[in-house]
Amino acid sequence: MPELPEVETIKRSLAHEIVNKKIKNIWIEPSFKKKIFPNTEKFVKFLTGKKFAPVERRAKMLIFGVGKKDFVLTHLKMTGQLVYGPKRGQAIGGGHNLDQEKQPNRFTRARFNFVDGSTLYYNDMRKFGFMKLLSQAELKGELAKYGPEPFDKEFTFKYFQSVLAKRRNQRIKTVLMDQQLIAGVGNIYADEICFAARVHPETRVKSLRAGKVRALFSVIKKILTKAVKHRGTSVNTYVDGAGQAGGYQRFLNVYDRQGEKCYRCGAIIKKIKLGGRSSSFCPNCQK
Repeated sequence: MPELPEVETIKRSLAHEIVNKKIKNIWIEPSFKKKIFPNTEKFVKFLTGKKFAPVERRAKMLIFGVGKKDFVLTHLKMTGQLVYGPKRGQAIGGGHNLDQEKQPNRFTRARFNFVDGSTLYYNDMRKFGFMKLLSQAELKGELAKYGPEPFDKEFTFKYFQSVLAKRRNQRIKTVLMDQQLIAGVGNIYADEICFAARVHPETRVKSLRAGKVRALFSVIKKILTKAVKHRGTSVNTYVDGAGQAGGYQRFLNVYDRQGEKCYRCGAIIKKIKLGGRSSSFCPNCQK
């Protein structure tokens, strides 16, 4: 699933292409209609003839403004992809590489056809993603379900301490990935954060010493900032806004490196299951 750095990269790419383009018509693939809210008929009727305003991001979601008071909230989930196809030339977009150059393809679930002949494609192999047409009040309600992002001014060390105090019996990696507490951090960056702070992902919060808490807080924003700079991480299917692999995988220390040597101490990176997700760590550096 694309995490904060990947979705931010997609947002920046699409913002240059679709803003202020008038929607001529919209096609929704029949099996994907149940993932359109409030329903396909209202979604298509309302958006036809409208223009997308600035594209924003919240946590792992994209927000397409429509005028000043309405919005399309979309989540790529596990295998989603947004691809912009100009009238002529190379298609660009981002998400999971589901045949980037061939548009539309067998995974295309929605098409936004613009008056100028260009198209925005929503592709999703497993159909876990969604698109919601929301009013300003409805959007506010949806976003209220998520905690602050590491880039928000509300994400202070005091706030981080309060989060940990509420989850003393949980594993630290589980807390880092809880979107209601900290928005935007997923499996990749939680692994990397724990490694950088020399904390085992299974460590109970109540067992963390003050120095480890401070170390965790100090690396969260640094790692995400660097990942955004390098346009996200590509280890399986994610591609950036130009259809190219992200660059942060060159800096991964533990994620997807099980069986390889730790860059810091030479021990073999191990992988375990934690909360239904894989977790990679160095058994020597992270205790």
